[in-house]
Amino acid sequence: MEEQEKTTLKKISDFYFANSWYSFFTISYLLFFLYSTIFYFDNVILAIKFLFYTLGLSTPLLSLGYLFWGTAFIIALIIPFSVSLSAIFILRNIWLKTELQTKQKLISTFFAIIIIVTIIITMDDIIRNVAQQEYLINFVEKTNLLNRI
Repeated sequence: MEEQEKTTLKKISDFYFANSWYSFFTISYLLFFLYSTIFYFDNVILAIKFLFYTLGLSTPLLSLGYLFWGTAFIIALIIPFSVSLSAIFILRNIWLKTELQTKQKLISTFFAIIIIVTIIITMDDIIRNVAQQEYLINFVEKTNLLNRI
């Protein structure tokens, strides 16, 4: 009954700050992805600004290129934040909610970290490339985005 009453945040903190030898690794993992989540939160704010900027334009006069590049821009902005945030929950799920052996959990953790970091790096590159498209240049110049990225 007590286990059911624990909040998700409490379960996460109990896992990462457990009194055991591997806490150094779990805390390092948590700090890395927590910082990454905070770092990419600015991207979410930028995506919201872009939405409001788009709503302020006369959308019937915009081309389909603006729709597709704008959608790619918003998705590319949100994915690094989402992946960083979900990475915090993934490690706990690998270690506590699977029936794998310890060696398999280590390999799964390693691959999860590689995949997550690869997604973040790839999306960062995509953001830079999409932001340089002619359809988005007015927004990019207005927000001084090219100097920030």
